[in-house]
This record gives sequence, structure tokens and C-alpha cells, in this order.
Amino acid sequence: MTRRRDDDGSSLPELLVSMLILSFIIAATATLTIGFQRTTAQNVARQDQVDTTRAAVERMSKTVRTAVKPNKLSACVTTTCDVDAFVSAGAFAMQFYANLDNSAGSRGPSRVTYQVATSGADKGVLVEKVQRPDTATPVAGSGFTYCDAEAPSAAADCKKRLTVRRLATGVQTTGTPLFQYFRSDGTTMTVPAGGLTAADISEVLSVELTVKVRSASRTNPGPTTAIQRVLLPNSLAVLRPDKDTP
Repeated sequence: MTRRRDDDGSSLPELLVSMLILSFIIAATATLTIGFQRTTAQNVARQDQVDTTRAAVERMSKTVRTAVKPNKLSACVTTTCDVDAFVSAGAFAMQFYANLDNSAGSRGPSRVTYQVATSGADKGVLVEKVQRPDTATPVAGSGFTYCDAEAPSAAADCKKRLTVRRLATGVQTTGTPLFQYFRSDGTTMTVPAGGLTAADISEVLSVELTVKVRSASRTNPGPTTAIQRVLLPNSLAVLRPDKDTP
């Protein structure tokens, strides 16, 4: 009795060819899957960067627009209250007084600080600090005062007046500075290492925010940049009555 050809099964060459084709299919499928996952991860990381950058710029723009001279929020007219809206103005840090959450003068001018570390463990971390004054009305001879809420010995009531938020991480500190300042004629002000002098600060009419964020994601997406120029509020009537708008 003889067996039919179909009963012999696959020959070794046929089996090897089948295995080779299957390995190609598996390799192609794995490559496509890995590529899809990498692309998805890059898109997620890039979108996170976009959201973080946009939120940071929007928040800073909002507070800068509320910058105010302390004497505009009270009846205090002494030299202790007649100070500029900006306390300091540097390339990667600035501090100013702002009319935040101050309905009917219930709190007084908040002191707002933005800074990003350019070195150390917190390099690239953009921080916002908002501190309410010790009293809602200026103190005679001292104006509005602000306790050292970050001192180890600070009282609990003092610490409550300070709010600290991380706005972004991975902020680039090389190249274009985080903050640029402009005069009334639109010219850019050169910011020295120690920040603008008091005389220079009085010339500031607008601030340009340039936030460039690059996450530490393994997918290594390119940096995301957002730029916003903010004209100081009521610049002609309140902050800079002797200046012309650009």
C-alpha cells in the first residue's frame, strides 16, 4: 500500500521558508508597533510642553497686567508708598506689586515674584511667589510691609500670606532671556547681571515674556516656545504718565 503525496507533510525547505516569512512578518509588526508607541509618546510629551508653556505665559501675563504702584491703592502719599510698581527686574527674575484679589482694598498690593533657577538642583524650574502685605493699609512711616515668610523662624500667620507655585519645569535658561523690558519708544533695555537699576526700572513700559520649555522625556521632543509682550496697565494715566505708548 502506497501513501499519497499529501500525506507526506511539508518538506524541510518548505518549513524553513515558512518560518522565514513568519519572522519577517513578526519583525515588521514589532517595528511598526514600536514606531507607533514612540510617536504617541512624543506627541504626548510635546502636548504637555505646549500646555505647560501656554499656562505659564498666561499666568504671568495676567499678573503683570495688574502691576500697580502701592500709593495708587491707598491714601498714603509719603515716599514709603510712592515707589515704582517694579521692585526688581532681571533677565530670569522679576518682582513687582500687583493688585491681585484686592476687592475694595481688602488686602492691599500683593508682592509678586517670578524666578527661574539657572543652576543647581532646581535649574529650569519657574516659580511664582505671591505674598500679601502684613496689613491691608500702609503703616505710618513704613508703607506696606511684607514679612520674611520663607525664614525658618517665620510665624504661621506670616507664612499663610505667601503662596508659592511651580509654573513650569524644564525652562531653558540659555539664549533668549525669560524677561525682556522695553521703553516707551519700543527699544529693548539691556539688562545687566544684577538687573535693571532704579532709574532704568522707571523707564519700563512693557515686558516681553519668552518661555521655552523642554521636558526631560525619553522621547526627547524639541523645545516649545511661547512669547507674549505685555503693556503695563494704565501705563499713561497711572504708571508712566510722562511716557508715550510705543
